[in-house]
Amino acid sequence: MKPLSVRNLDMVYQLPKGGSVHALSDISFELAGGRMLTLLGPSGCGKTTLLNIIAGFLGPTSGEVYLGDQKITGPSKDRGMVFQQGALFEWLSVSKNISFGPRMAGKKAAEFRPEVNRLLDIVGLSGFGDKQVYELSGGMQQRVALARCLANDPEMMLMDEPLGALDALTREKMQGLILNLWNDTGKSIVMVTHSVEEALLLGDTVFVMAPRPGRIEKVYELPFAKRALTENSRDIKNSPEFIEVREEILSFIWEMEEEIMGREMA
Repeated sequence: MKPLSVRNLDMVYQLPKGGSVHALSDISFELAGGRMLTLLGPSGCGKTTLLNIIAGFLGPTSGEVYLGDQKITGPSKDRGMVFQQGALFEWLSVSKNISFGPRMAGKKAAEFRPEVNRLLDIVGLSGFGDKQVYELSGGMQQRVALARCLANDPEMMLMDEPLGALDALTREKMQGLILNLWNDTGKSIVMVTHSVEEALLLGDTVFVMAPRPGRIEKVYELPFAKRALTENSRDIKNSPEFIEVREEILSFIWEMEEEIMGREMA
């Protein structure tokens, strides 16, 4: 898997009525291939902006992003996106949603059908290929979104709050699915989440970002994602070492939120 290189990234939004918002400031990091990076921080710290620049949906004001030796200048099949809402095609069946990318690439049914069936099995949806999207629960729809992303065989998967709309129990199950997909495929994943607990469990690397302008304030290299592949995730979340890091980050984000509120009230 190719490394991700982000170099001196700045993003400034010009507002329609004048003025500007400095969304990102001097973001630089290297992420080795096959890693799982989670992005945390208070609202307005630029998490989704950074993800959209990596996806190629936005062009930065300055700086560069590379996947391997290829500069990112727009969307590409080597980066697959999973959104908070699955963004599925409701007029297509589950199988046709998953096969959409290969079909658009000109592949024949005989080529992609075995892969679609394999992906349905991987995400726990065997037997649901002929169902319509609207017949599925929210968690099942996100499983389809993950399978559709994998069908294009991207180098890197980008996820913007993919579990944010799910109930607590379904969210925990989907966390396990994402960990297994990461382990089984070896793909790099960059994921935005507002849940500190989720970020610590899924990310072997965690960035805590600060706002105004958005920047990387703290970096954590953590063992919990690897451990969760063989240990019970609830036991990990209740362990003293997990709780210690969780409370440290929660306190840090809380202090940032208090500072922001103080500025706005002044």
